[in-house]
Amino acid sequence: MLSFEAVEEVCESKQTTLVIHPAIRRAIKGYEESFYVGLRCYLAGESDGVYFLPLHGGGYVRLAFSKRVSSGGHNLLRIDPLTKEGLARIKASLG
Repeated sequence: MLSFEAVEEVCESKQTTLVIHPAIRRAIKGYEESFYVGLRCYLAGESDGVYFLPLHGGGYVRLAFSKRVSSGGHNLLRIDPLTKEGLARIKASLG
């Protein structure tokens, strides 16, 4: 089983800073392997950058991967819910 550190290592190898809300990071626990595959495919240009995060208690939230460049010129990879209520649903599922 992969850990979230493997995800961070992929970003570091691409000289990219991962920007992810702490609640999303906690919600990914247990799904690191599929998240890792989705991230790798997105970075290789092989996917649309949408990940379906299963929620504890049922349902899912769609997360979007997006590449950005900071004002300082650093590469960023943001992970954000596709909908406004997505983050609130993730937080609620964590109890």
